[in-house]
Amino acid sequence: MAEPLVSHVSDTARWVAAYRAWESQRPDALFSDPFAARLAGERGQAMATLMPRNSRSGWWMVARTKLIDDLVASTVRDGCDCVLNLAAGLDTRPYRLALPASLPWIEADLPALIEEKETLLAAEKPACVLSRMTVNLTDAAERSAFLDRVLQGWKNVLVLTEGLLVYLDEAEVAHSAAISPRAAFTGGFSTWLRPRS
Repeated sequence: MAEPLVSHVSDTARWVAAYRAWESQRPDALFSDPFAARLAGERGQAMATLMPRNSRSGWWMVARTKLIDDLVASTVRDGCDCVLNLAAGLDTRPYRLALPASLPWIEADLPALIEEKETLLAAEKPACVLSRMTVNLTDAAERSAFLDRVLQGWKNVLVLTEGLLVYLDEAEVAHSAAISPRAAFTGGFSTWLRPRS
């Protein structure tokens, strides 16, 4: 019996990468992701192709990608000193965006996905100071300990939660937002953490 296309939540990262690859091929593309097709692979392409016809274009994923790209650019211009991407999946922003070479960018996700991504992008050079950390972000205790540890020492952190919040309930989202006593939380798919006055 053939393995199902989606057997784990991490498989959806391939599906999202397929939409980025398709958008990147358009002559009027909103962004260019030269790594997306490689990351999506055949499974990601197959997942996207099997979507219902009215959803197959992935326009909402394309719009979300563009909005977050623009948010990253504006917050970095405004003084963001670190980006933390929770449930980073197969995101390629550290490689494809124009970022300061000294900007720390931290990706957090499950060990198998981090390992696969490092293998697929081993020959590529990120534009910033990229590090990856393994953590199960759906485990409340592990998530809290991770956030408390990784947020130490930064003044203005942009926290991307693009692929995470849909897997947490409202109380878990609120708890994660309040985990750092030095930061305030603003809602949305991405969060700009600032020191409390």
